[in-house]
Amino acid sequence: MEFLRRISLIIFIILVAVSIFQDLAHSDDGTTSFSNNENLELPPFEAVPVKVNPGDTVLSITEEIQTTPAYSVSVEVILKAFESLNPTTSSNDIDVYEVYYFPQFQNEN
Repeated sequence: MEFLRRISLIIFIILVAVSIFQDLAHSDDGTTSFSNNENLELPPFEAVPVKVNPGDTVLSITEEIQTTPAYSVSVEVILKAFESLNPTTSSNDIDVYEVYYFPQFQNEN
């Protein structure tokens, strides 16, 4: 009888652990929410892959890759465009030596 209780306890612990693992692994549904930026319209842009170096930020890289210096875009629009290109990455949490897509904005003609 003691053997049956131990086996039942071990199976219960394994089932709870598997359940917790699956909940954590599948909790991110891939959507990104923008609390106060939802109605921002993104201007036309192209995705440019860039490897992040130490000290780089989303804003500094985006500024470097722009081909049209006279065209200005707000910080909120840049961050929203970056997060739309990289839905699993926060603009505040980029990793050094990783490649991300950055927006290269185009002139609206």
